Amino acid sequence: MSNDEFVNKIATKSENNFMYLRCIIHAIADGYYNDKPLDELPIGLKGYYENHWHLMDMTAKPLPRNKIKIVYVMCTLCSAVSGELIAKYSKQNALTVQEVLDGWAQFLHRQESHQPPRYRFYHESFRDFLHRQDLVQAAGVNLPDISAEITESMIKNMNI
Repeated sequence: MSNDEFVNKIATKSENNFMYLRCIIHAIADGYYNDKPLDELPIGLKGYYENHWHLMDMTAKPLPRNKIKIVYVMCTLCSAVSGELIAKYSKQNALTVQEVLDGWAQFLHRQESHQPPRYRFYHESFRDFLHRQDLVQAAGVNLPDISAEITESMIKNMNI
Protein backbone atom coordinates (compact mmCIF):
# COMPACT_ATOMS: atom_id res chain seq x y z
CA MET A 1 0.00 0.00 0.00
CA SER A 2 1.30 3.43 -0.86
CA ASN A 3 1.66 6.21 1.71
CA ASP A 4 -1.21 8.10 0.05
CA GLU A 5 -3.50 5.06 0.26
CA PHE A 6 -2.61 4.57 3.93
CA VAL A 7 -3.27 8.23 4.74
CA ASN A 8 -6.59 8.21 2.89
CA LYS A 9 -7.79 5.04 4.63
CA ILE A 10 -6.79 6.29 8.07
CA ALA A 11 -8.38 9.68 7.40
CA THR A 12 -11.63 7.99 6.41
CA LYS A 13 -11.60 5.76 9.50
CA SER A 14 -10.91 8.79 11.71
CA GLU A 15 -14.05 10.60 10.59
CA ASN A 16 -11.79 13.68 10.64
CA ASN A 17 -11.21 13.43 14.38
CA PHE A 18 -7.68 14.32 15.48
CA MET A 19 -7.99 12.32 18.73
CA TYR A 20 -8.68 9.17 16.73
CA LEU A 21 -5.57 9.82 14.66
CA ARG A 22 -3.48 10.40 17.76
CA CYS A 23 -4.73 7.20 19.39
CA ILE A 24 -4.74 4.90 16.36
CA ILE A 25 -1.25 5.87 15.16
CA HIS A 26 0.17 5.12 18.63
CA ALA A 27 -1.80 1.85 18.81
CA ILE A 28 -0.52 0.76 15.41
CA ALA A 29 3.05 1.64 16.43
CA ASP A 30 2.60 -0.29 19.70
CA GLY A 31 1.47 -3.39 17.81
CA TYR A 32 -2.18 -3.50 18.90
CA TYR A 33 -3.30 -4.01 15.30
CA ASN A 34 -0.51 -6.21 13.90
CA ASP A 35 -2.94 -9.01 13.06
CA LYS A 36 -5.60 -6.80 11.49
CA PRO A 37 -5.83 -5.43 7.99
CA LEU A 38 -6.33 -1.67 7.75
CA ASP A 39 -9.93 -2.21 6.67
CA GLU A 40 -10.70 -3.81 10.05
CA LEU A 41 -9.57 -0.85 12.16
CA PRO A 42 -12.35 0.65 14.28
CA ILE A 43 -14.29 3.52 12.77
CA GLY A 44 -14.31 6.83 14.61
CA LEU A 45 -13.20 7.72 18.10
CA LYS A 46 -16.18 6.01 19.74
CA GLY A 47 -15.39 2.82 17.84
CA TYR A 48 -11.75 3.11 18.86
CA TYR A 49 -12.65 3.49 22.55
CA GLU A 50 -15.06 0.53 22.37
CA ASN A 51 -12.43 -1.59 20.65
CA HIS A 52 -9.82 -0.75 23.29
CA TRP A 53 -12.34 -1.49 26.07
CA HIS A 54 -12.68 -4.99 24.60
CA LEU A 55 -8.92 -5.39 23.97
CA MET A 56 -8.30 -4.66 27.65
CA ASP A 57 -10.74 -7.48 28.55
CA MET A 58 -13.09 -5.08 30.30
CA THR A 59 -16.05 -7.19 29.13
CA ALA A 60 -14.59 -10.57 30.19
CA LYS A 61 -16.74 -12.94 32.19
CA PRO A 62 -16.49 -12.65 35.08
CA LEU A 63 -16.08 -8.88 34.85
CA PRO A 64 -12.63 -7.63 35.91
CA ARG A 65 -14.11 -5.55 38.74
CA ASN A 66 -10.69 -4.44 40.03
CA LYS A 67 -9.71 -2.96 36.64
CA ILE A 68 -13.12 -1.39 36.17
CA LYS A 69 -13.01 0.19 39.64
CA ILE A 70 -9.57 1.69 38.97
CA VAL A 71 -10.63 3.23 35.64
CA TYR A 72 -13.84 4.65 37.12
CA VAL A 73 -12.04 6.04 40.18
CA MET A 74 -9.76 7.92 37.78
CA CYS A 75 -12.82 9.03 35.84
CA THR A 76 -14.45 10.34 39.02
CA LEU A 77 -11.38 12.14 40.36
CA CYS A 78 -11.04 14.29 37.22
CA SER A 79 -7.62 15.70 38.17
CA ALA A 80 -4.15 14.17 37.90
CA VAL A 81 -3.45 11.78 40.78
CA SER A 82 -0.69 9.42 41.80
CA GLY A 83 -0.94 5.66 41.51
CA GLU A 84 -0.86 5.58 45.31
CA LEU A 85 -4.03 7.66 45.56
CA ILE A 86 -5.72 5.63 42.83
CA ALA A 87 -4.90 2.48 44.83
CA LYS A 88 -6.22 4.04 48.01
CA TYR A 89 -9.52 5.24 46.55
CA SER A 90 -10.10 2.12 44.45
CA LYS A 91 -9.10 -0.17 47.33
CA GLN A 92 -6.77 -2.09 45.01
CA ASN A 93 -3.12 -2.99 45.51
CA ALA A 94 -0.37 -0.90 43.92
CA LEU A 95 0.67 -3.64 41.48
CA THR A 96 -2.86 -4.00 40.08
CA VAL A 97 -3.14 -0.23 39.72
CA GLN A 98 0.18 -0.03 37.89
CA GLU A 99 -0.84 -2.84 35.52
CA VAL A 100 -4.04 -0.96 34.67
CA LEU A 101 -2.16 2.32 34.23
CA ASP A 102 0.28 0.58 31.89
CA GLY A 103 -2.55 -0.99 29.91
CA TRP A 104 -4.36 2.30 29.53
CA ALA A 105 -1.19 4.34 28.88
CA GLN A 106 -2.34 5.58 25.47
CA PHE A 107 -5.33 7.29 27.13
CA LEU A 108 -3.34 8.78 30.00
CA HIS A 109 -1.16 11.79 30.43
CA ARG A 110 1.65 11.00 32.85
CA GLN A 111 2.91 14.07 34.66
CA GLU A 112 6.57 13.43 35.33
CA SER A 113 7.02 16.82 36.98
CA HIS A 114 5.54 15.35 40.16
CA GLN A 115 7.07 12.60 42.28
CA PRO A 116 5.52 10.14 42.25
CA PRO A 117 4.12 10.74 38.75
CA ARG A 118 0.47 11.68 38.44
CA TYR A 119 -1.97 10.39 35.87
CA ARG A 120 -5.06 11.80 34.19
CA PHE A 121 -7.04 10.97 31.10
CA TYR A 122 -5.48 12.50 28.01
CA HIS A 123 -8.74 13.87 26.68
CA GLU A 124 -12.22 14.51 28.04
CA SER A 125 -13.74 12.48 25.21
CA PHE A 126 -12.56 9.31 26.96
CA ARG A 127 -14.22 10.39 30.21
CA ASP A 128 -17.38 11.08 28.17
CA PHE A 129 -17.14 7.56 26.74
CA LEU A 130 -16.86 6.09 30.25
CA HIS A 131 -19.97 7.97 31.36
CA ARG A 132 -22.15 6.44 28.65
CA GLN A 133 -25.07 4.85 30.45
CA ASP A 134 -24.87 1.57 28.53
CA LEU A 135 -21.18 1.21 29.39
CA VAL A 136 -21.71 2.08 33.07
CA GLN A 137 -24.48 -0.51 33.33
CA ALA A 138 -22.50 -3.18 31.49
CA ALA A 139 -19.49 -2.52 33.75
CA GLY A 140 -21.72 -2.87 36.80
CA VAL A 141 -20.57 0.35 38.43
CA ASN A 142 -22.49 2.99 40.30
CA LEU A 143 -20.82 6.37 39.77
CA PRO A 144 -22.52 8.06 42.77
CA ASP A 145 -21.27 5.21 45.00
CA ILE A 146 -17.71 5.65 43.73
CA SER A 147 -17.92 9.41 44.38
CA ALA A 148 -19.27 8.77 47.89
CA GLU A 149 -16.48 6.28 48.68
CA ILE A 150 -13.84 8.77 47.56
CA THR A 151 -15.44 11.57 49.57
CA GLU A 152 -15.63 9.37 52.70
CA SER A 153 -11.97 8.46 52.33
CA MET A 154 -10.99 12.12 51.95
CA ILE A 155 -13.01 13.10 55.01
CA LYS A 156 -11.39 10.31 57.07
CA ASN A 157 -7.96 11.63 56.13
CA MET A 158 -8.94 15.11 57.27
CA ASN A 159 -9.89 13.69 60.71
CA ILE A 160 -13.14 15.60 60.77
